[in-house]
Amino acid sequence: GKPAFYTPDNLFEYINGAADVFLSYDFVKLASQTYENAKKHSFTIDVYRHSNERNGFGIYSQEKPEKGDFLTVGAQGYYEKGILNFLKGSYYVKIAGFDLGDNDRKVLTMAAETLAKSLKGTKKFPAVIDCFPAKDKIDNTERYIAQAFLGHSFMNSAFVAEYKIGDQKLKVFIIEQETAENAKNMMGKYLAFAEKKGQEIFKKDSFVRFQDPYYRRSGKMNMKKSGKYLWGLFSKDDATAESIIAEIQKNLKK
Repeated sequence: GKPAFYTPDNLFEYINGAADVFLSYDFVKLASQTYENAKKHSFTIDVYRHSNERNGFGIYSQEKPEKGDFLTVGAQGYYEKGILNFLKGSYYVKIAGFDLGDNDRKVLTMAAETLAKSLKGTKKFPAVIDCFPAKDKIDNTERYIAQAFLGHSFMNSAFVAEYKIGDQKLKVFIIEQETAENAKNMMGKYLAFAEKKGQEIFKKDSFVRFQDPYYRRSGKMNMKKSGKYLWGLFSKDDATAESIIAEIQKNLKK
């Protein structure tokens, strides 16, 4: 039969409560097609198209496991029994197999590899991901938060990755804005929020350190701005925070 199509107006009819998450990453359109042989072995392919590669990565990053059976399909994919999901460009593809038995992995992989060749877009994660320092980073913890990062409505477009340094588990972020003015305004709103809550702010050039009232147990916020980028982390160790911030700045310049 013909594929079924869904838009932001009726996506909830297909995935119900999960639709809100997809919409938060600027979902554009979904095509769904089922394949079945005479023995009733089947699989369904759902191709979600988002507005850009950053949002495509965002929805993929929300669903991918931290520890999984990862594949080199598109930018990245992962397999579980009966499931193979992958990312390519602005497309997030979900393939579900039914009654495939011992051929499950083989069939889903062939379908994914065939489809990936026909989809446009890069076979890499967004370039900002490469700016996170490699040392001490926990594998496959990279995510993209499109809205309300850290619970603040004015914070958006944040790439995050987790680190394990000694007994500290840190979440490092890089925010990429459209313009330097947008980044400046975002930082200004964040500092205004902290000051309104009675927090003292340490400032040196484009670097700031302060206590976010929402995250007292995580240490102080350490953050820097340059051009259209904001980056930083919560940490109880000033030296560690400054070292990571300096490494990100070096990588951003590259």
